[in-house]
Amino acid sequence: MTRIGLGLALAMLMSCTASPPVALSPTPTPTASQSVVPAPTPTPSPSPRPDLTIIPAGEIRGDHALVLQVSQQPGGATGAMRFWDVPVDGTSPRQLLSYNQREQPLAGFDYFDFSRQLSPDGRQLVLTDPLDIAGTGLLVVDLIAGTTRKIGTTGAAGSAAWSPDGQRIAYRGFTVAGPLQKESGIWVVAASGGTPSLVWTSDRAAGSGATTIYGWTEDGTGIAFSRDYTEASVVDVPTGKVTRIAGTNHGMAWRAKRPSVAMVLDEDVTAAPSPSGPRGAPGSIGHPGRLEVRDTTLAAPQVVARYGDVGTLLWGPRWSPTSDEVLMFWVCGEGATERHELVIVDAVSAARRVLRTPGCVRAAAWNGDGTKILYIADLQALRVRDTNGSNDHELFRPGLPPGAFQHFVTDVAAFAPH
Repeated sequence: MTRIGLGLALAMLMSCTASPPVALSPTPTPTASQSVVPAPTPTPSPSPRPDLTIIPAGEIRGDHALVLQVSQQPGGATGAMRFWDVPVDGTSPRQLLSYNQREQPLAGFDYFDFSRQLSPDGRQLVLTDPLDIAGTGLLVVDLIAGTTRKIGTTGAAGSAAWSPDGQRIAYRGFTVAGPLQKESGIWVVAASGGTPSLVWTSDRAAGSGATTIYGWTEDGTGIAFSRDYTEASVVDVPTGKVTRIAGTNHGMAWRAKRPSVAMVLDEDVTAAPSPSGPRGAPGSIGHPGRLEVRDTTLAAPQVVARYGDVGTLLWGPRWSPTSDEVLMFWVCGEGATERHELVIVDAVSAARRVLRTPGCVRAAAWNGDGTKILYIADLQALRVRDTNGSNDHELFRPGLPPGAFQHFVTDVAAFAPH
């Protein structure tokens, strides 16, 4: 994942609470329509954490989406996080969880990502940033039961990620000494709690930034990470051995079936400068890229799609739950050429199709049975469409929370606990 336009992204998304961390376009004027007005939130169940409000989801039937809304109060440096259960059939959404996000050292290098923070069984979130937990551990929230539990960590924690079997959680540890923040490295702790183990010691200098954790390898033996976004590596959890696996990447996705891994990577360009400007120049993020798949994370790559410098980048690969297709979207924002499209590539046949969207896509996901695509449009609304591109419509547009002066809809996942 690249640090494009980070300064503006941090300012607009309150400590970079969403992915990808890129500069954002001005918020468009809503065009609604089919917007759903959330029903009044019922009285919440008591929460053992004073900063959290939790409404137990109970048994989930049918097709649902889990949606993150981030808002900011006037003069506030931290965000208010709200998680919504949105039925895909258009019935009333409900808020399941809300909390205030604490500003903490190195938090600006984190972003919330359902793909690693929602447990494999689809019912638990692991958090590191609630006001009354940040810097002291991990908070696991059971969305179905409406309960929470804390896992103590050695120092502060960020970039948490569930293992594929749901038995362990990886996180980036760090400490603070005066004005400088120092990473300790990548840690692993049992999801049930216990003593964390350090599996990789960070080599970053104090105050120099933060390592990013992408997730666990398909077999649960390694953790993929990047020190500075110019390359991706895997640390083997049992031995601590680190292996470089790729260069600059814009997202990874894993599944059990082979090919197991999908990655969006920059092409290595050594010829003439990019038509949209030198790599890394202000206001220019375009770069040729490719989609790679691998049988395993450490196996030889196979390129199944390439794209030229079109002034933007493909982002956020997601495997279909029922086929070999990989879903991606184009980055939008300051310096990017807007391409209002979802791109789907079959990882086996390399067949590619493009679905036009009515606006900039911020995040995209498959629904639970792979028959529909859920996506965030213009940071303001959740839309849904059939996988053949038909029946595209707005499903959920939350209102501005009381007292907030700005808000964004930033991430989506299928909500299908099992």
